[in-house]
Amino acid sequence: MAVIKKSLRPKLPLTADEILAKLEHFCAYRDRCSKEVKQKLKELGASAADGAQILQVLEGDGFYDDARFAQAYAGGKFRINHWGKNRIRIELRMRDIAPALIDAALDAIEEADYLQVLEQLVDKKKVLYEGDPQIREKIIGALMRVGFEFDLIFRYL
Repeated sequence: MAVIKKSLRPKLPLTADEILAKLEHFCAYRDRCSKEVKQKLKELGASAADGAQILQVLEGDGFYDDARFAQAYAGGKFRINHWGKNRIRIELRMRDIAPALIDAALDAIEEADYLQVLEQLVDKKKVLYEGDPQIREKIIGALMRVGFEFDLIFRYL
């Protein structure tokens, strides 16, 4: 087996234009929040002055927007992963999204769809834990872990 050696040349630091191009590609791939963009900017080794200017250009050109990110994130995690509002709220807080944007994103989730998903999950868990003496506690725990509110879970049990 041949061993491939890495280049012995030291990596040159990226220019501001190269960093901007990489971040444009990074943001175009999927919606990003400002925290993710800033973290990527640090990874690429941008200076503070260049970083502030690059962030301003990216935001001005619409490459990232926290409101758009919150809407997409909340909708996707609800529809695809069947997360409840509590879990989505926690995850968005960890990404430093403003509380008003989080509330707007969660309000965009249709209440009828939300309750339908909860009911489906309750039914699915009932089948999964059938015959278990602690079925009620296990269902409540499982649904609370994915972020559904206790009063709603209790209503559907």
